[in-house]
Amino acid sequence: MKPIGLTPFILLGSWTTNALSLGGPVDVAVLERAHSRAIVKRAGRDCGIFQMDCVAAAGACNNACYYKNCINPNGYKMVYDATNTDVRNRAESGCTVGGVSICNQLPFSQVFHDPQNKIPGDTSVNCDEWPMATTKQTDFQPGTVRNSLRCIPGSENSSGGGQLSNWLLGDNRTGPKKTCPSPMQDGDYWTFQPGLTNASPVKAKNCFNPSCGADPLQFFMTAKVGSIGFPYVPSTSNRYKQDGTATDLLQCRVDVKRTGDKIFNIVVYDGTGTQKNKADISAFANTGSFPITGLPSTLTFQKLGPFAASGAGMAFTYNSSPPFSWFSDQTGSSLKYQPDGKYCSIVSSATAQDLKCYFPCPA
Repeated sequence: MKPIGLTPFILLGSWTTNALSLGGPVDVAVLERAHSRAIVKRAGRDCGIFQMDCVAAAGACNNACYYKNCINPNGYKMVYDATNTDVRNRAESGCTVGGVSICNQLPFSQVFHDPQNKIPGDTSVNCDEWPMATTKQTDFQPGTVRNSLRCIPGSENSSGGGQLSNWLLGDNRTGPKKTCPSPMQDGDYWTFQPGLTNASPVKAKNCFNPSCGADPLQFFMTAKVGSIGFPYVPSTSNRYKQDGTATDLLQCRVDVKRTGDKIFNIVVYDGTGTQKNKADISAFANTGSFPITGLPSTLTFQKLGPFAASGAGMAFTYNSSPPFSWFSDQTGSSLKYQPDGKYCSIVSSATAQDLKCYFPCPA
């Protein structure tokens, strides 16, 4: 197990002093008393250990354990934020962009949401961030991992949040009780541990056997702009990196013109929308595959069967690590490209078809 090599944010650390513009003489005694009060405030209270039940909140535990074991293995403390900055924290983590979950936006939905649920327009899979949005966190800074992100079932996300809320109120039904008297005060802090009794080693695998650098459903934000458009343009959008990959996740495109059953004209475009290669196949057999170079990894085109008016009978694999595969008529959860959630737009006549497919690809 090897933690990833980026700097985590320190959640409980030094406080900064605002610069004051003072007119006239300064009363040093007054400033010393104010400083003393600030020191008392910033110390907070040690409220003990929050233990999350990983049976009901398996996905939330999995994400929390990934952060705990892979991003910040030296230990960390979560600090209570009485100013209720959940919305800001979710945006700064990259979990939401323009108020919309990143799990429902292309190309990220194809990688992190659809392996769990491909229902068009599905919102039952939520973005979970750790540390949680209820804690004090600084703004996102490039070059650091502020939060670990994972798309998880909404029920498990709600369970994790509900358990923390109950614990903060002193009403945790499992694990250690909060050690500081209620109500919570701004600056109070605690540590996390997973409750693994009866938990699934598969659903909460990062708590049992952490997959640092090898969990394709873990990701984190690397650049924050505050928007994501379609087609995805990396220079004007938030950027994200998938666990185990060296570069940010982008969006590539492949266009296929099919004439009859054997003639295929295929063009590929990279993450900036630039055409990188073109392949003309004039005598394709009934089935078979054809590699197309020009992108950082090879795209394999497969003919699975005869011409079909629906556009079925073709498949693609982008051979990145990990690889990404889809069928020409496959449906995903996001409606941002097609109102029916299709990965490929298909214009078909009796003897010809034009396909345009967007897919995730590392830079």
